[in-house]
Amino acid sequence: MARREDDKPARSSRVPQVTTTGMREELRAAMLKIFVLKLRAARGEDAARDVLAGAGIDPAAVDLETAWVSVEATRRALLAVSEELGPSWTEDVASFVAHPEALGTWVRLVREAHEPLDAYRYLVAHGQELTRVGEYTVEEPPAEPPKKPSPLRTVTVVYRPRPEEPAETDDLLCQMREAQLAGLPALWGMPHAKITHEACLAKGNDCCRYRVDWDERPKTRIGSVPLAAVAGVACGALVAPFHWIGGLISAVVAGALGYGLGEVMGRSARAERERAFEKTRIAALERGLELRGDAPITSQGDLVGTILAGKYRIGKRIGSGGIGVVHAAEHLGLGTQVAVKVLRGAAAKDGSEIARLRREAQVASALDHPNVVKVFDLDQLPDGSIFVVMELLRGRSLAEKLHRDGPLGPGYAVQVFRQVCLALQAAHDIGVVHRDLKPGNVFLLEDGESAKVLDFGMSKLATGTLDGKEKLTQDGYTLGTPEYMAPEQCIGASVEPRTDLYELGVLIYEALTGDLPIKSANRRELLDLHQRQVPPPMRQRRPDLPIPRELDDVIALCLRKRAHERPETAKMLERMLAAVPLEGVPMHYPRNVGRTPQRKATSEDPRPTEKARSR
Repeated sequence: MARREDDKPARSSRVPQVTTTGMREELRAAMLKIFVLKLRAARGEDAARDVLAGAGIDPAAVDLETAWVSVEATRRALLAVSEELGPSWTEDVASFVAHPEALGTWVRLVREAHEPLDAYRYLVAHGQELTRVGEYTVEEPPAEPPKKPSPLRTVTVVYRPRPEEPAETDDLLCQMREAQLAGLPALWGMPHAKITHEACLAKGNDCCRYRVDWDERPKTRIGSVPLAAVAGVACGALVAPFHWIGGLISAVVAGALGYGLGEVMGRSARAERERAFEKTRIAALERGLELRGDAPITSQGDLVGTILAGKYRIGKRIGSGGIGVVHAAEHLGLGTQVAVKVLRGAAAKDGSEIARLRREAQVASALDHPNVVKVFDLDQLPDGSIFVVMELLRGRSLAEKLHRDGPLGPGYAVQVFRQVCLALQAAHDIGVVHRDLKPGNVFLLEDGESAKVLDFGMSKLATGTLDGKEKLTQDGYTLGTPEYMAPEQCIGASVEPRTDLYELGVLIYEALTGDLPIKSANRRELLDLHQRQVPPPMRQRRPDLPIPRELDDVIALCLRKRAHERPETAKMLERMLAAVPLEGVPMHYPRNVGRTPQRKATSEDPRPTEKARSR
């Protein structure tokens, strides 16, 4: 969105200092803030504050993006930004619409919207939250037939000032509106929209008319039909010269496989978009709480020394995750030591995160298994957010052990993962699928022999829920950690107990080799590789380690792509692990012996999956 050269404003040597006293405050500071954020990134904090002060705007008003500023002061600030940054002052500014510090005005939007089109509709329904001097209307194209909507989306947004407002004599404010409109798809992690300015107030029109075009397809995805056509034609052309019937059959089969691959890639892309929007949603909620001065006490560490629910004295913080903080605590009546997990940040106000914490407490309480962390209580803080009281575990997570010590010795690994299998079987017996097994969710007690499975907050019940009412995720939505997800998870299909066994297979593979079986820096590619790539055996990945062949075979069985080919139950897997001969196999490796050795890639490298990852 570079400024048009013929409309470029004349440069001045200095924007005059003007106060906004007596001026009507008519525009939300969030509209200006995205330009200030770009200026700050390019020139530094001092330059951004100088520009605002020179335009007569208190920098604190823009820091607090929900404040209102006058139209004239906003125009002066935009002029100063354009002079500071030059002709490229509007380029890529749309990407700052999704910046965490600019999300304060979008809290309601992220609660209501499901796709970018909803965001443009939101401008019509709630345009007064951004401007008091005009209003938006949206002209949508005719609805498409129900067969399959196009990923190329178009909408026309019209802005009209109120009759009493003075005319816009330059396009500074128009450029600001363009940036906002172009940046809304970024809330979903998409590239910004293309804006075609069909009418402009600065050119004497009675409105600004913007055609907004955006593409909901991922950049790297080929459509299912084109992929099917290319695969079919290519295979048919290769075989047809030798046998025309064989060529026809090859074309049909290759086309079907290409179409299926395209559909799988499409589902993975949609899952990625949903995750990006979920990240934006949480960031917007956090920002909204921060602007209201309503940040929960857990974000400031003020819980230490307090007494919760009249009976738990909170001690030092012993851990934290994406949505919760864990403190050591003492039960005042019994004198026992416990752990208290409290939601923090926006999660403390968000219904879905509260539901997940309740799920974790309910599942752990229902299991009552020695290899699952015990839950004693569930209560609320004065601000309404909830906390869970659990047994206090002493030791360290498997993630910490792998990071510090490297791979596990096979003898110790079998001992640990047999206990994990027993915990999973207990969960599966009551219809619970964990679906987020990873090193951070396996805890190794300091006795050196016991292990416990943590965090059932993302668990899913085979039918219904524990209370028969609560459902945390929609069907078709992927949930879990991509590095460990089973193929059916990656496409949002139904999960079952054997989904956990695939995740456990990935976990054991990593624990024994020090390396994940399937890797990619790209999340979308990782979800795709879990559906089609067969990792090399552990003994081939780490020929320098004494991994029993029988153990290697068991893990290969867990990593089968089709769920019905994996061990039937966690109990069966536990028995298979128990049957692995461990005579002469080390329980632990000497320090640094188990670290992944440096290898030089050669044409004889036996790992067949590396080329697949580089595609």
